[in-house]
Amino acid sequence: MLDAQSVKKIALDCGADLVGIAPVERFAEVPGNENPTEIKPDTKSIVVMGFRILRGALQGIENGTNWGTYSGADPTGFSNYLPEVTYNVCRRLENEGFETVPLVRCSYDLRDKGVPVSPDRPAPDVIIDMEYAALAAGLGELGDGKLFLTPQFGPRQVFSAVLTDLELEPDPVFPGGLCDHCGACAEACPACALDRNNLVEAAYPAGTMKHWRLRVESCRICPTGTWPRPYSLGLEPNRTGAACGRACCRHLEGKK
Repeated sequence: MLDAQSVKKIALDCGADLVGIAPVERFAEVPGNENPTEIKPDTKSIVVMGFRILRGALQGIENGTNWGTYSGADPTGFSNYLPEVTYNVCRRLENEGFETVPLVRCSYDLRDKGVPVSPDRPAPDVIIDMEYAALAAGLGELGDGKLFLTPQFGPRQVFSAVLTDLELEPDPVFPGGLCDHCGACAEACPACALDRNNLVEAAYPAGTMKHWRLRVESCRICPTGTWPRPYSLGLEPNRTGAACGRACCRHLEGKK
């Protein structure tokens, strides 16, 4: 019988850098268009995996000499690597007799574009919030600058998830404290996209996610290393390689 530790070892052996487990109960009050049980009704556990964005991949942007060393839409080749690892984890779990659903991040713009199959079901597509999933799995916290932070890599990771009918011991929710409200991310932004006077809060079963309001219209024109997300019409771009993300990296690294 697989337990939480053996599932984590499988994920790490397959190539994930981080792995945490959330019980489905932490999604009980999540809206239908982002709720895992609308995809797999018998979900018991959500296994969330983090994949590091290499620190050196930001170096060309940091030095202002080569923006091609990092691409937020496909940081260091994740378009192939991340789905492959997620698939292999699912394959290993299904070999043990458990059903799994692999999920990688999709643009939230794709939600609610289809026609519901019945009046009591959300419209396609149901897309879970990967940052909340990572929070629910105990991997880290959302910082003031709307960048998800982990103790291991700061803002330098992307996430995938596996829904499974295997009941696993969950990880505790991260206690917080990585973001010390320094404001370096906001100060570094040349477009003044982060409004430090406007705090956005969203309450979830695993805790409240807070961040400064992001002016997406300003963020999308930032020349410092933002990259649009695939299939996104209005979602904020990937900002890990932008001035805000790099300022956060430097600040957190300076605290170690």
